[in-house]
Amino acid sequence: MAILNKLISAAVMTIVLTGCYSDFEPDIDSTPVVCINANAKVGEVLKIFATRTWRWTEINQDEGADIQLKDGEVSLYVNGELFEVLHYSEWDYHDPKYSWVNKQCGFLSSYYPQPGDKIKIMAHSPLYGDAEGEVTVPFPVEINEVESLVSDLDVCQEGNTVLYRANVSLGVRFTDPLDITNYYLFESNLNTYESSFHDTRVVFDYNSEPLFTEHVSSLESVISETSGYTVFSDRMVSGKTYPLHIRLNEIEYRVSSENGFESNKSYIRFALNSISESYYRHVISVWESNDGINGILGDVGLADPVWECSNVSTGAGVISAITPASIKVPLSSFFKED
Repeated sequence: MAILNKLISAAVMTIVLTGCYSDFEPDIDSTPVVCINANAKVGEVLKIFATRTWRWTEINQDEGADIQLKDGEVSLYVNGELFEVLHYSEWDYHDPKYSWVNKQCGFLSSYYPQPGDKIKIMAHSPLYGDAEGEVTVPFPVEINEVESLVSDLDVCQEGNTVLYRANVSLGVRFTDPLDITNYYLFESNLNTYESSFHDTRVVFDYNSEPLFTEHVSSLESVISETSGYTVFSDRMVSGKTYPLHIRLNEIEYRVSSENGFESNKSYIRFALNSISESYYRHVISVWESNDGINGILGDVGLADPVWECSNVSTGAGVISAITPASIKVPLSSFFKED
C-alpha cells in the first residue's frame, strides 16, 4: 500500500509540475445564475443568502466580487403556504461565542423553523433570473446517556488547588428511529465560562468512531485526509441503539482545595444534530472534492471533476436544515467518587 501511495504521489507531482503555467481555460458557460444558501436551524431565525455566481477573475483584491442581489426578491413558503416576501437588508450578528458584532447581509426572515416543517425558497433577480429549492426540517433524536471510562488518572496538589489529569473513553448512546432515513452531525465543545480556572483543557478525539468514516474507501483511508468530519447516516445503525465512540484526551481540570468541584463548573456539551439529506450530501461532496480519491485525481486530469452537491434548481447553493439535541456533562463527573 505504501508503494501504491508513492506511485500515485509521483504521478500527481509529474502532472502538476508540467502544468502549473498553462494559460488554457476550458470553454465553460459562465453566465451568472442565482445562488441560494440557507440553513434552517430549529431555535434560530431563518437567514437566506441569495447571491449570484461569479468567476474567480471577477474578484477584486480589496473588495471582492459584488455578488449581492440588492434588487432581488425572495419568497418563503412554509408547509405549502406563502409565509413572507423578503427584500435585501443588512443586520448586526452577534456570535455568542465571541464578544464582537459582525455585519451580515442577505434576506432576513421572521420565521423560526420547527421540526417537520417543509420549507421552500424561491429567489428572483431581474438580471440573473430565478432559483428555488426546498427542504424538510428533521425531527430531533435525543442522546440517551453518556457512558464513561476514566484512565491514566493523576491527582496533584498544587498550592491551594488540586489538578486532575486523565483520559476518558465515552459511549454517547442514542436510538435511531426506524421509520425514516436519518442523517446526523455530531459536535462537542468545552464550556469554561462558569469557571475561574482558565487552564481547563480537553483534546477531543473522534478517530475511534467508524461511523464518521463510513464514506471513506479502503484506498482513501490510506492516501486521503479522513479526520475532522463527524457527519454520518443511519445506514449501519438503522433502528438500533448505538454508542458513538469518543475519546477525551489530556484532560486538565483544576479546582480549589477549599470549595472543591463547586469552584469549577466547566462542562462539555455533546450535540447529536439531526440534519437534512441535503446537508449531509453537501458535506460529503465537499470531502469527495477536496480529499476523496476521485477529487484528487480529478484535480490533475486523471478523472472527471467532483462537483459539490446542490439541491437548488440552478445547481448553485444548498438549502439545508438542522435540529439540535444536546446534553451537558460536567467535567467534575469524571473525577467524583461514587
